Amino acid sequence: MPTAFRQRCPGLSRFNNPRPESVPRFQARVLVNLRPSVLDPAGEATRAAAVRLGVDGVSRLRIGKAVELELEAPDEQEARRRLELLSDRLLANPVIENWSLELQQS
Repeated sequence: MPTAFRQRCPGLSRFNNPRPESVPRFQARVLVNLRPSVLDPAGEATRAAAVRLGVDGVSRLRIGKAVELELEAPDEQEARRRLELLSDRLLANPVIENWSLELQQS
């Protein structure tokens, strides 16, 4: 490639080799649950349905959600920072929900 062309288009080489180094990949699971002070009508309805089905002994049932994702980050600390941001601002409603994070390098 001519030198003059490289000087005018310095970023072109990145398209020919977009990712020369390996970026670590992390698997994460964010568990989102209602805060203990928040009523859970869906959980209570499910508990009552379990009793109607003949499943005894269920004294408390609360429904939450699990979000599983993979992301690339330079290190575990940066992966955790990004996941905490996602959890706080997107995956959970901080007014009524708590969340916890499980993270491992894949």
